[in-house]
Amino acid sequence: MKVLSVFFTGLSLVAVFSHPTETPRFMLMPDGDGKLHLVDLEQTEEVRAINPVTDIKLLVYTRNNPTSPQYIRIENNEVASNFNPSAQTRIVSHGWNNGASNMDHIRAAYMADSSTNYNVILVDWSGLANTLYTTAKSNALQVGEYIAKVVTYLIQKKGANANNIRLVGHSLGAQLSGVAGNRLGGILPMITGLDPAAPLFGSESLANRLDSTDAKFVQVIHTCAGLLGWKDPMGHVDFYPNKGEPIQPGCGVDLGGACSHGRSHQYFAESITTNKGFRGYKCSNWNNYNSGNCNQNQQAMMGEKVSHSVSGSFYLKTANSSPYALG
Repeated sequence: MKVLSVFFTGLSLVAVFSHPTETPRFMLMPDGDGKLHLVDLEQTEEVRAINPVTDIKLLVYTRNNPTSPQYIRIENNEVASNFNPSAQTRIVSHGWNNGASNMDHIRAAYMADSSTNYNVILVDWSGLANTLYTTAKSNALQVGEYIAKVVTYLIQKKGANANNIRLVGHSLGAQLSGVAGNRLGGILPMITGLDPAAPLFGSESLANRLDSTDAKFVQVIHTCAGLLGWKDPMGHVDFYPNKGEPIQPGCGVDLGGACSHGRSHQYFAESITTNKGFRGYKCSNWNNYNSGNCNQNQQAMMGEKVSHSVSGSFYLKTANSSPYALG
């Protein structure tokens, strides 16, 4: 029998479901600043067609402008003058009730990596994300489709190499990255899903959420699995740091999972520049890993530098605070 657990703390309510299809009606969900909101997942409103010109900003950072963005606007053929079609390009998307600033530490990490020349594009769809969760989920589908158009434009009109373009997304941003990859026919070398959003995605079609067909290699990092994040494996490789579930080390009580959910993008940002690395071990489950039964199994580094030859589920431990990587 499937189990739905509900915990009450004062006037707060948190629903924990054992499988992504078991979405409760009410959930206590955090925004990008960690503030909790009691969300009615059955509350809906009319979803309008988005206007990319007013609803989406694409902020471009390069070694020549590491902190002050330039912009891409394909509707008027505007591409950041510093955009280098020969460089590695990372397109980073935020989640519900977030903005581009919530992913800025990932931008900073890429800019701090002197070994590689990057174009970092932060997708700011905050006006569409700061809505009812159900509306933001629908908007995310449209944003993903638009990102696919932008990537196609950069390849066909600006000479960008598809093999140098990767998508990174957190929560709803992970799911819309999957949509973009799907609409591109899975041609990109890699998508990284950072704790992909679970609520309302259990019954979603594969075309409209992240899965392993959306790129040649899909990496998923789970940190709030079973609550805000997707629990089951959904990529070529799935990493489960600290079991992949709340409460992540150092997150305290973490009512609603805000801290644990955010750990996924914090771990990823650190993976870009860390010398230690986040070393995971292929294993069937956390208990076997934690008991040392997988110490002789295949190893893989989680994050930006993950090997594209690995597959399966990997488990690892992190420190309680930054720097998180234990090597």
